[in-house]
Amino acid sequence: MNVGGGEIAWAALMAALVVAYMVGLKRDDGLRANQIVKMALIWVGIIGAAYFLVSWFTGMS
Repeated sequence: MNVGGGEIAWAALMAALVVAYMVGLKRDDGLRANQIVKMALIWVGIIGAAYFLVSWFTGMS
């Protein structure tokens, strides 16, 4: 598997978005740790699906 600069940039940007989202959530909102982790996993799934859709549409390999 050959990883290019664009893929690394995409992964870094998406990871930063997830981290920013998680930091933005406050425990004061009544969320438990496992709920926050589930939400993070959902975001990772959405981001992963978006990556594969974009790579499929654009022919990026």
